[in-house]
Amino acid sequence: MLLPFTVVIMLLILAVPIIIIYLFLRLSETAFEMVGFDHWHASLAVFGSILGSLVDIPLSTAAFSTYPAWYMSLLNLYPQDVSMTFHPLYLAVNLGGCIIPLVVSGHLLLRGQATLGKALLGVSAVALVTYYMAAAVPGEGIVLPFWLSPLLAAVCGLALAKGYRNSPPLAYISGTIGTLVGADLLSLITPGILPALSPTTLHQTKPLVLSIGGAGVFDGIFLTGIMAVLLAAGIVCLIRGTCDGIDKQS
Repeated sequence: MLLPFTVVIMLLILAVPIIIIYLFLRLSETAFEMVGFDHWHASLAVFGSILGSLVDIPLSTAAFSTYPAWYMSLLNLYPQDVSMTFHPLYLAVNLGGCIIPLVVSGHLLLRGQATLGKALLGVSAVALVTYYMAAAVPGEGIVLPFWLSPLLAAVCGLALAKGYRNSPPLAYISGTIGTLVGADLLSLITPGILPALSPTTLHQTKPLVLSIGGAGVFDGIFLTGIMAVLLAAGIVCLIRGTCDGIDKQS
């Protein structure tokens, strides 16, 4: 007996999100395998990043609504130089978007899959560009064009790698750490950014939470690293005419 047409359509509609989620998870695992992880650790990194994106670790126990005196003194600023007050906020670090990328990048460096000097060059290049391209959106956070960091990181990985096989790890480190430093850290310490992100006119009753690396799985540091690796590896495949050996790093 054939299923009614409407039932078939409903099943297809339900299947599409499942297929998309599966492809996203598989591509993410493939990216981690390309930088040198085995299948088990790649899966652990992916699911750890996804679940970790829901966890923000606060950096302060209480909300604050003005720049601390030490910050003003350090930068030799005066109240007339920059807006001092803003809507109360908490600063936090995101487990999946900050801590895990730092751990993964450190692991790649310790295993020698990227040299510290080249990693620093890649991180610096991405940090510089993302810092100048980042925009402060009130009530939301620091935003960037979604393609910018992955593309920059892939270019850095390919330009700095001694061999094509070394480009994915360098792309990952450059994209994740560079974006964290440039778009998040440098932006947050720039005078006037906190009042721009959390203005006193913000229509919220609760303090705002600004999370470093916490833009979410589909629009954050995690996705930057994945896209950077896949872009770098894809370009390598085009240049070499084959993808053999790219995901078999030692």
